[in-house]
Amino acid sequence: MTNTALQTIVAKSLPALSGESITYNAAKNIFLTQGYTSVAGNMYYKAIRISDRLVVYYDLGQGYKYTFLNGIKLFCWDGQKAKVIAQKYWGGCDYRVFSEQFAKEQSILMLSNFLAGQLKAQGAQVSNQEIFSFAYNMIEETQRKQLA
Repeated sequence: MTNTALQTIVAKSLPALSGESITYNAAKNIFLTQGYTSVAGNMYYKAIRISDRLVVYYDLGQGYKYTFLNGIKLFCWDGQKAKVIAQKYWGGCDYRVFSEQFAKEQSILMLSNFLAGQLKAQGAQVSNQEIFSFAYNMIEETQRKQLA
């Protein structure tokens, strides 16, 4: 059973998903958009993980043999709406076969880089290990089951 209120908030809060049909896959603890099929027969869709402070948004492609990770976006909440804080794309010859581990590692690195930049801009000094650990925990929060 899905939490309709949570799905509604996700749909309204993330501009990248406006108008999208969203479902929740409990087995993988992830929200999925309906997607579309290209002329070449590949299916493209978005997979989203959320916590109360962060959204991890995967752009995925399903080919005849593999699921590909085409990109990752990280969103934070600014109190009114979601704001992109980091993004990375792969494509062409640099494609990536999707793996949960690789996607998680990339998300942690992206968030670590964002946090390091914010700390530097404010003149604060925090060790790279502390930044990484904090980013790791924030990404972990998005992977915990949010629905009852």
